[in-house]
Amino acid sequence: MNAINHKPIFAAVFSVFSLTVADNAVAQTSTTAIMNGEVHTAAGDVIKNGDVIIRDGVIVQVGGDLIAPTGATVIDASGKVVTPGIFAPLSSIGLLEISLDEEANDAGPNRGEGFPLGAALDAVDAYRRTSTLIAINRAGGVTRALAAPSPGDSLFGGRGAVIDMSGGVSSVTKPRAAQIAMMGSGGAERAGGTRMGAWAFMREYLDEARSYAANPNTYIRRNREERFALSDLKALGAVVSGGQPLIVHINGEADIRNLIRLKTDYSLRVIIAGGSEAWRVAEPLAAANIAVILDPMVNLPSQFEDLGATLENAARLNAAGVKIAFYNPPGFGAHNLRLLTQQAGNAVAEGLPYDAAIAALTINPAEMFGLDRQLGSIELGKVADIVIWEGDPLEVTTVPQAVFINGVRQDLDNRQAALLSRYRDLSRGALPLAYRGGE
Repeated sequence: MNAINHKPIFAAVFSVFSLTVADNAVAQTSTTAIMNGEVHTAAGDVIKNGDVIIRDGVIVQVGGDLIAPTGATVIDASGKVVTPGIFAPLSSIGLLEISLDEEANDAGPNRGEGFPLGAALDAVDAYRRTSTLIAINRAGGVTRALAAPSPGDSLFGGRGAVIDMSGGVSSVTKPRAAQIAMMGSGGAERAGGTRMGAWAFMREYLDEARSYAANPNTYIRRNREERFALSDLKALGAVVSGGQPLIVHINGEADIRNLIRLKTDYSLRVIIAGGSEAWRVAEPLAAANIAVILDPMVNLPSQFEDLGATLENAARLNAAGVKIAFYNPPGFGAHNLRLLTQQAGNAVAEGLPYDAAIAALTINPAEMFGLDRQLGSIELGKVADIVIWEGDPLEVTTVPQAVFINGVRQDLDNRQAALLSRYRDLSRGALPLAYRGGE
C-alpha cells in the first residue's frame, strides 16, 4: 500500500510554534518507526497494517509496507491502534490543581468579589507546567489542550492558551488562542438577572472594543464609561477583528440563535461550549460555520435551558455538518481529560460515526484554533503527536502503550500510578508502606 494523504511540509511547522524537544530528557535527533499498526490518520481512510515514520519530531512517511530506515528505533504496533494525540479543546489544565484550595486554583476569579477584569486575563500568567494532572492526563493519551480561565463576575473569562502535555518549559503551543465568554443563564446572572441585559451588555462591550481598536488614543481622551476597563477592551481587539475565536458557554436554543445573529452582525469567529440544545439549531449552526464543544453525556436537564438535552446531540450535529469536539463537564476540566475517549465512545453508541468521533478528539480541535496545518492528524509534514493504544481507544478499559509529543516518546509514570504501586499490597510489613522501597 502506498502512503496516503501526503501534503507539502510546511515551513510554518517550525516557525509557528516551538517544538519542545529541548525540554525533554534528550533532544530528538533519531528516527522512530511505528510499524504494522491500525493507523487512524483522522485525515482519510484507516490504514490496516500501517506504518508511521517520525524524524526530528515530524512525520515524514505514512502508509503501508514501508521499510524502517536504517538506525531507526522500531516499535512493533501489531494488533495495536495508532491515532493522533487527543486534543482537549476546553479545560483548566495547569490552572487548577485542587478545586477547593484557593491557593492551588487559578481557574478564574471567585464570583461575588467584584473583580473588575475579565477579557484581559491571560491563562499563560497562571499556567503551571509541573501540575501533577498533566502527567496523569498525558498517560491517558492527551497530548494537547486549551488551558482556559472561567468567568468571574464578568461576561468574559479571559484568554486561553493551547499547551502541549509534555510539561516542558516551552510547552505553550499558542498563547491567547481563544477568548472565553459566558452567556445564557450564566450571562444573565452577570447582567442583572436577565438574558436581555446579558445580550445588550455583550453588544455594548463589542462596540466599545471596536471603538478602542479603531483609534486607541482618541478613545482614551474622550469621555467614556468607566465600567469598561481599557485592558479588557484591548484584549477584545483580537475578537472584534475576527483574529481570535470567542468560546461562548451557552446551551438553550433561543440563546444559540441570538449568538448566530451576533456572529453575523459583528463578523466574529464563534465556538459554542455546552450547546445542550444545539441539535435544535444544527442546520443554522452549520451554515454559520459555528463549531460546538459539547459533553456527549448530557441527557437530563440540570436547568431550564437544558430541557432539550439528548444523548444524540453529537450525532445530530455531525449529521448536519457541524464541527464538534468534546469536553469534560464543569468541575472536571483538569482532572479527567483522559476520559474524553470514553465520552466519544458513548457518542458513537448514540449514533455518531466512529471516524467522526476520532476527528472530534483530534483534528477538529486543531482546526478550531487554527493549528490544523501542524497538528491533529497523522499526515506527512505534521508534528508527531501520536498515541499507540493497546486496543480500541474508545473502549473504557483501553489505555495507551506509548505517547509521543513533538515526536518524543513520553514518560507515562504519574502520581496516580505511583500511589497504586505503593498501596497495591496492604499486608503488614517491617516498615510503613511509604518507606518499604525495594523491600
